[in-house]
Amino acid sequence: MKIGVVIIAYNSADRLLRLIESARSSVNRIVFHLFLHSRHAPTMSVCESLSGDQGVIYYPYGVNRGVSKSWNEGMLNAYSDGMDVVLLVNDDIIFSAGDVDKLAEKAKQSRDRYIVTCAGFHLRHNQATTSLGYACFAINPVALEIIGCFDENFFPAYCEDVDYQYRARLAGLSAGNCEDTMVYHGGSVTIFTDPALARQNLLTHGRNFAYYRFKWGGEGGEELFKRPFNQTSFGYFISSEQRRAPYGPDYDRTDQWIVRI
Repeated sequence: MKIGVVIIAYNSADRLLRLIESARSSVNRIVFHLFLHSRHAPTMSVCESLSGDQGVIYYPYGVNRGVSKSWNEGMLNAYSDGMDVVLLVNDDIIFSAGDVDKLAEKAKQSRDRYIVTCAGFHLRHNQATTSLGYACFAINPVALEIIGCFDENFFPAYCEDVDYQYRARLAGLSAGNCEDTMVYHGGSVTIFTDPALARQNLLTHGRNFAYYRFKWGGEGGEELFKRPFNQTSFGYFISSEQRRAPYGPDYDRTDQWIVRI
């Protein structure tokens, strides 16, 4: 198989190297789509050194542009480049031997599932879990066909996964899970290791929750609307062409300025 692995790097030089090394234990062909989201010098240095490697496609944005933007760009490009399976992976993930292949094979065998998550160990919580959720998952073509892209109105991070999951459920899609992996997840390490980013997250996290309530009429699990913003003219699908402003001026956010670092 040809496996695309989409990774966003912020302040994660050492963890990024461990992630890349662990993923390369795969017996399949791996192509990394590596997105730089900061000017953190050690991470920039590692990313630039990796950019010369065969099998690494480097996106040196150097700004905190938002998880949804880079997930969208990465998964669309990876599938356009002929990948059989695409994984979206946090930069605080470490694969055990064989895990990439197990997850990719499970996704390939479960094409009716919009995503396939994996089992592992949450290091910050110090506990094993049957699913690491959107920290490490395969996204299948049916997701792009039925619900399309992540909503880029969530930025720089948080709630984009809850929105995607809810849209999938409304569209009649379900998730799969790979239970025989042991993938290690640090858990929000990017924020916890950067006090300035943590302070910014207090603002951006709250704004994302407010937008989610505006869009769906309640928090995750308490949604009241079956259509975005309770408007029958909106569906669950966000096209690649409209992903930067999917809903129009009365609904799309205009407060990107709140992201400073």
